[in-house]
Amino acid sequence: MRGKNLPQNQAGKVESKCLYSAKIYDNPNMTAPQVFCRHPDIIRFEREIRNINDWEFAGIFTSQGELLHRYSGRYNGTLHVEIPDADRLDSQHQILTHNHPSDTSFSLPDLKTASRFNLAEVRVVGETGVFSMKPFQNGWPDPDMIERRYQEINSNPEFGSRMIDIEYSTEFLAQTKYPYKDLLRIRSDLLCHLLAKSFGLIYEEARWEMI
Repeated sequence: MRGKNLPQNQAGKVESKCLYSAKIYDNPNMTAPQVFCRHPDIIRFEREIRNINDWEFAGIFTSQGELLHRYSGRYNGTLHVEIPDADRLDSQHQILTHNHPSDTSFSLPDLKTASRFNLAEVRVVGETGVFSMKPFQNGWPDPDMIERRYQEINSNPEFGSRMIDIEYSTEFLAQTKYPYKDLLRIRSDLLCHLLAKSFGLIYEEARWEMI
């Protein structure tokens, strides 16, 4: 079942509430250890790929930990693993996990793939931790709806202003060791939070040390 888009005014209210619920975004707000409650073989695969910085690896698993498909692609800053449509049928309602050498949350292609393949869960891992997104009762929205909403949030001047506030905040400057990398992760994480709230998706994250 596909999810329904929120009315434009309702989506705007959600975004405004999220953007201004706190002056400074608490990044990474990775406090959901339940994301590690998966089959040990899935977690083992994620640990193996989390620190790889020149290749992207992806695996599609059953909830029982059976690896159905494995993919890889050379990472050049923008390349993502391509999952063939031929694998769509037996990948429905399964778990897709992969690494991001950039240590960021989900990209737009990640989320559109989750919708097209009707996944039970999409996960991404990096040096810092694990990000997870799942559909709720209404399922995934259509890929085109995801893309429109993603672009709306990403190009929203208020969103850009929020990121500038974070970048120059004393809290961020005091905590960050790698400002550019940390800002990329914050931006992707906040964008995914807003998109998930727009469609009623379940978005969670946790640091590796919480396992």
